[in-house]
Amino acid sequence: MGMARHLRIEFPGAIYHVTCRMLGDRRFSRSRLFIDDADRERFVDRLSDRVGQYNIRLYLFVCMMNHLHLVFETPEANCSRFMQSLSTAYTVYYNLRHAHHGHLLDGRYKARLIEGDEYLLALTRYVHLNPVRVGAFKGKPISERIKFLRQYSWSTYPGYLNSRKALEFVEYAPVLAQMRGARREWRRRYRQFVASGLAEDDVEFKEALNASPRSIGSDGFRVWVDDVHQQMMTRRQNREDISFLRQPPRCCQLCLRTNSKELLSLHIHVSFYLIFFQRS
Repeated sequence: MGMARHLRIEFPGAIYHVTCRMLGDRRFSRSRLFIDDADRERFVDRLSDRVGQYNIRLYLFVCMMNHLHLVFETPEANCSRFMQSLSTAYTVYYNLRHAHHGHLLDGRYKARLIEGDEYLLALTRYVHLNPVRVGAFKGKPISERIKFLRQYSWSTYPGYLNSRKALEFVEYAPVLAQMRGARREWRRRYRQFVASGLAEDDVEFKEALNASPRSIGSDGFRVWVDDVHQQMMTRRQNREDISFLRQPPRCCQLCLRTNSKELLSLHIHVSFYLIFFQRS
């Protein structure tokens, strides 16, 4: 029996942080989700198509070597359909181009519900800083890391700063609107907000990030998500139990798979042998 699929809590207006990771050891090129810029360009192209197709409000993305981050809202409660279409499209492309076979991702993608505003803003900083919190950049001076982020092409961060042309399929305004002051100051303030995450850790947000595999938010939000998830688990278990109870005993399954003509023939043969042995 295969493993049960993860249950997704979906509702109109839900906001998710989704991560997808490549199968295998990232030290080897065959275990890289994006081997070169051509792969990244194709993924962004597929992402743009699916965002429009499924009416997704995409707030940000970051493509790393062996994984990616997405933060988006689903007005039509369709996270699963959107992600299935996106991952399938990129997997087909990747397998054809790199002569790869089978699954591309390490298990099913991970999706966590986000409590809006405060936690969404903190999450955008956490995700946008991802490229300079791994590998060789960990020990680099802050100024050098900030410069790299502003030039990193495979992230929405440059678009937030206007250091690169904004992408049409990304919605920047909902995040920028959380910056205080005049609208013309939003981008500068957001740049300062993200950079401050390199100088000191947001301990409170990290606690919320590590508190649950299903959500990022306040204690009340986390409890609500966990309760809904448990209710969904209970309903699925009940359906599986009912399905099991409805299965006929193994001794009856032959009859259920046999049509009426076969049953008549079987009945005649059994009757003949019973008569024969009774006379013997």
